Amino acid sequence: MSATDRLRQHWRQRTTFAVIIVALAYLVLAPLTSIDAAQQVGLPLLTDRLWFRIATTVAMFVVMASGWNIIGGLTGYASFGNIAFFGLGAYTVGVLVANRGWPFPLALLVAPAAAALFALIVGLPLLRLRGHYFAVATLGVGVAVGEVVNNTSQLGASTGLTLPIVRSDLLFFYLMLAAAVIAVLTTWIILRTRFGYGLLAIRENEEAAAVIGVNTTFYKVAAFCIAAALTGLAGGIFAQWSSFVNQENVFAISDNVQMILMAVVGGAGTVLGPVAGAIALELLIQTLAGGGSGAVYSQIGLGVLLAACVIFIPRGVIDFFGGRSRLSLRYFRRTLHETSV
Repeated sequence: MSATDRLRQHWRQRTTFAVIIVALAYLVLAPLTSIDAAQQVGLPLLTDRLWFRIATTVAMFVVMASGWNIIGGLTGYASFGNIAFFGLGAYTVGVLVANRGWPFPLALLVAPAAAALFALIVGLPLLRLRGHYFAVATLGVGVAVGEVVNNTSQLGASTGLTLPIVRSDLLFFYLMLAAAVIAVLTTWIILRTRFGYGLLAIRENEEAAAVIGVNTTFYKVAAFCIAAALTGLAGGIFAQWSSFVNQENVFAISDNVQMILMAVVGGAGTVLGPVAGAIALELLIQTLAGGGSGAVYSQIGLGVLLAACVIFIPRGVIDFFGGRSRLSLRYFRRTLHETSV
C-alpha cells in the first residue's frame, strides 16, 4: 500500500468515526427535546411518537443483525434459528414480570443469560453440523421452540402473556439504543482479539484452524452463546416495550429472515455492516408498510435488490463503498493502476 493510499484510508477512517459520533450524539440528544422541560424553554421538537417507534425498532434489529453476524458472518455458520433466542429472552422477561412479580430491570438481566444457556445446550450438538445441515437444523429448533411455548399453559399458551404497561417511549428507545451500542462494541472487540481471529480462521477453513491450535468446538459454541445473549437482550427489552408476548410476535419467521438479510446486505463479517443493513432495510420496510398496489411492486423490487446484493456484493454495501468489492469503482481504478505499465 502506497503512502497516498494509507493517507486516504486514514482520513476515511477519521471521517467515518466523526460521522458515527455525530449520529450517536443526535440519537442521544434529539429525544430530549420532547420532554416537558425542553418544550417549556422553547426548544424545537426534533422527534415525535412515530420517530420513537421506528428508531427503537431499527435499534432492535441492529442488535439482532449484529448478534447473527457473530455466528453467521464471523464464524461462517449461517444460523436460521436465532429468532428462538429473541423469543426466549422475551418470554423470560414476560414470565418473571407477569407471573413472578419481578421488577423489569432484574428480569432483563436474566433474559440474555437464559438465551445463552439455551444456546449452549443446543449448540454443542448442532455445531457439529455444517453448511445447509446446520442451517436447516437451527431453523427447526427455532420453529420447535415457538411451538412448545405456544402449547405450554405456564407460558400463557396461545393467549400469550400480558405485562404491566410502562408508558415511556424515551426509556425503551434508550434501552434499545444501549443494547445496539453493546452489540456493535462486542463485534468490534471480538474482531480485535485472539478469539475473533480464531472465529475468522474457522470461517475460512475449519480443518486448518484446528491444525494450528484453535479449539474449534469451544470457539463456535462461545460465538453461538454470545449471539444468543445479545439477541435475548433485545427480546427482553421488546417484551416490556410491547407489554405483550406470544408466539406470533416474538417467534416471527419474518423477523428471523430480516435479521439475516440485514447482516448480509450490510456486510456480514464487518462491524458496521449489520448497522447499515438494519437502518436501510427497516426504513424501507416501514416505508412500504402503508400498503396499496404500489407496495406490492415495491416489495418485489426489494426482493430483487436483496438477490442482487447477495449475488454481486456478497460482502455487503460496507465493502462495496469501501472499495474492496470487485464491482466498486475504486477497486476498478486501483486494479487499472496496479496493472498499468
